[in-house]
Amino acid sequence: MRLDWLRDACAAPGPFATVLLDVTHDTEDAGRQDELRRRGVREELAGQGAPETVVDAVDAALADAPPPEGTGGRILVAAEKGILVDATTPAPPRTSVTTWSPLPELAAVTESFREEVPVVVVRIHDSGGEVLAPGDAAPEEVKGRSRPVHKVRGGGLAHLNMQEHVEETWRENTADVAARVDERVRACGAQVLVVLGDSPARSRLVDALPERSARIVAEVEHTAGASPDEVPDTVAAAVEDLLDARRRESYAHYRQLAGRPDGQAVTGLADVVAAVRAEAVDTLFLDPAILTDAELWAGNEPTHLGVQREELEALNVTETHQVPAVSAIIRAVACQSGQLVRLDDPDVVRGRDRLDDARQAEEQAREAADAAGEEAPETGLLANGELADGLAATLRFPI
Repeated sequence: MRLDWLRDACAAPGPFATVLLDVTHDTEDAGRQDELRRRGVREELAGQGAPETVVDAVDAALADAPPPEGTGGRILVAAEKGILVDATTPAPPRTSVTTWSPLPELAAVTESFREEVPVVVVRIHDSGGEVLAPGDAAPEEVKGRSRPVHKVRGGGLAHLNMQEHVEETWRENTADVAARVDERVRACGAQVLVVLGDSPARSRLVDALPERSARIVAEVEHTAGASPDEVPDTVAAAVEDLLDARRRESYAHYRQLAGRPDGQAVTGLADVVAAVRAEAVDTLFLDPAILTDAELWAGNEPTHLGVQREELEALNVTETHQVPAVSAIIRAVACQSGQLVRLDDPDVVRGRDRLDDARQAEEQAREAADAAGEEAPETGLLANGELADGLAATLRFPI
């Protein structure tokens, strides 16, 4: 997960209001429920000491946004300078949060946030196709030649020529759709291209696409009659597959670096904090199943963090206070343009986390070494595949 959307919350001085709210709008009294939720947020923030200007800004942000169509969540971070983070989510947060505190509750915020991935959806058929890209109100129709597009039964040379004319029409129509799809993919920077239609038509389209678009294809079977705007669950599944693959790739890269002696991967609270202080973190990894709930000593700058107060005193940081470790680390990493990878999906529990492949490979390697009477392979920084304190990082440079 990129963290640049948190940059305003990093640069601003605190304290901060953090609001994670269920804004589901699917009942007859949904409007009344919205009013009650807003009133509850106002009362909680005011009761925790938030100034009236902050309370009013949060309330206005909640009031001005159009309600979701069905379920939804809202993420707000605000300070005296105004709203710093305002995001909507397709699902409500696991736990509602309303706090006024020295730091924004970024551990909860990043858990609820769903990274946006640009997606183009296309349905291909014999006479053309429909394309739906981000921002489109309705699918764009790409019309090809309408005749001849249907093969007829029969034999002989005449029928063979007719069959060839039909196939040539399919190829021309597919080329037109492929060209338009590639234009839309490039224009929006799509990271996933969902292809609908019957199997032969999908295959023709994928073969006709330029490499940039073909590389991001996710084909969906049994969708010959589906319109591009009728498959939100399919699109969501394709996006999750992409994000899951990225998490696995990032985690595999961490494990590779963790097994080397050059110091470009660290794990555990103390070492991660040292890397944050040195502004060396490229990607931060969290395993919420075992994540620490410790506090850190912090100064006025996001990177002024220490497990012990003496670490900051050595940097001549005199004004210090204690803050939740994980939120402070996320904030500092966001200020360094780093990235975040959460190693579990709280809605789908598969062991410790969803990234089991590397652990299984490690166990198989140990078993093979035992069977051969050889020494087990080095596991690097990891102990039984776990991150110490639920924290780890890959670094831009050794520290």
